[in-house]
Amino acid sequence: MNANRRIFGKFMRTVVAACAAGAMALSLAACGGAEGSKNAQASSAGDSGSLVVDSDFDLITMDPARSFETATVSILRATYQSALKYVDNNMSEPQPEVCSYEISDDNRVVTLTLNGDHYFADGKKVTVDDIVYSYQRVQGIKGNPSFYLDGVTVAKKDDRSLTLTSESPNPAIPYILPSVNLGIVEKSVVEANGGTTDEKDGAEKYLNQHSAGSGPYQFDTVAMDSKVTLKRNDKFKGDKPKYDKIIINNVDSATELTNIKAGTTDIALDLNSDEAAKLSSSEAEVSAGPSGSTTFLWFNADSQYGNIASNVDFVNAVRHAINYPKYVSVYGKGSEQAYGVVPNQFLGALKSSDDNKYDLDKAKELLKQSGYNNEEIQFLYSSDDDSATQIAQLFQADMKALGVNIKLVGQPTTTRLDTFRSGKFQSGLSTWGADYPDPSDYFVFTPDQNISKRAGWYTTEGAQSSNGWNGSESADKIQSLVEAARKATSEEDRAKTWQDLQEGLNQSSPFIPLVVQGANIASRPGIGAKYDMLNNIDYTVLK
Repeated sequence: MNANRRIFGKFMRTVVAACAAGAMALSLAACGGAEGSKNAQASSAGDSGSLVVDSDFDLITMDPARSFETATVSILRATYQSALKYVDNNMSEPQPEVCSYEISDDNRVVTLTLNGDHYFADGKKVTVDDIVYSYQRVQGIKGNPSFYLDGVTVAKKDDRSLTLTSESPNPAIPYILPSVNLGIVEKSVVEANGGTTDEKDGAEKYLNQHSAGSGPYQFDTVAMDSKVTLKRNDKFKGDKPKYDKIIINNVDSATELTNIKAGTTDIALDLNSDEAAKLSSSEAEVSAGPSGSTTFLWFNADSQYGNIASNVDFVNAVRHAINYPKYVSVYGKGSEQAYGVVPNQFLGALKSSDDNKYDLDKAKELLKQSGYNNEEIQFLYSSDDDSATQIAQLFQADMKALGVNIKLVGQPTTTRLDTFRSGKFQSGLSTWGADYPDPSDYFVFTPDQNISKRAGWYTTEGAQSSNGWNGSESADKIQSLVEAARKATSEEDRAKTWQDLQEGLNQSSPFIPLVVQGANIASRPGIGAKYDMLNNIDYTVLK
């Protein structure tokens, strides 16, 4: 994933290593000021029936089947309904929006059933045919979001229901369906404007200017580089949205701060924690919470590249030598210690971990057991990321207290990603942002999988060499926990097996979870805007 992919927004796989090729992330969007300049002042807030929003974005596409950038998430959430949704930032339990759902005991078949009447902006009812078409279009045009439904057959069951049948057990499907990329489009409208369910689809141009959804809002005007205006969908079935219009202006974060302090905008979406701290309670209310991005340390498990860092005792010494609260403070309000690789709000997350707990005496005992002899440890981080630079410096200081010699190696994010992906560097700092809020997106941290390959960690069967943890008993033991997590069916069993798996990772993997990064939004007092993990902000719940 890369910084342009959401978690869900892609909530930010934004940096699987600060990224990972391509991301649960979550930055927000809006469009330019009156003259289209990012430094232009926003329209005046408080207009009757209008909400003015500032955000910094580059819009690429407004087609839900193609969009994969954080900037469009909140806009698409306002204009397109999904079969399921999350309520009050509870990512452990999807709720009905257009449909209710059932999943088969073997986790292969999800049945969606319309839960009432819902209407597109032209007054036509949402039908099962519209939902089937929407999902098949996502699959067929093969845009960035198509992987959500890989290996899934979408079929109409009857006039009230459809089925999603996976080739293999896939309990994550209900957790994926709330994505805005799986928003329901009006089949007849999209087809009339070039839409198909294959790569010949030509509806993007139309959908960049016209919404074809059943959400409470629809597009009024779209200027991709300056401003998006949403207006009410008068045919919307549900509580009437609070505002007649939402005006989203594209401005940089410095201008957002100026505007929110001056009262010329209602909501600022892109303030960092330092900027948000400059706001008084009379100027704005700041809503913050954890994102879906986990920042972690990694060590190369192949002794050919990791050397002493491929020693389990060495890594576990490091686990106990980290002063975790200091690392959390770098990312500001809303951030939390990561007790495992799965973010704290997801199904199966750990709520605490004695394995990743500061205990310098224990760390020194483990370091002695490892045989460390003042070897220099090369530590990779993104030099163009201020937070990553601070974390790297904190790590160097903590390791000095432990008696470990760290050499910081800073590289620009793109270069650092390539270095990490090579699988040949000794250690470093990275971030993984979820594609969707389900623990199954974190199998990448288990032996033989994506992130583990970059850290040289393999099972006996998958080992490329016999060095370090390659083919080690620890990796094989973890694999048994992986299989248990894959086979679990009920939510209770999935939660338990994922907690067991993460405890195993915290004891014998080359990864040390540090922080679930926080995020925030600021709004004028009385607006009541809340930070939303999946959508950044959900305009549909403003009251």
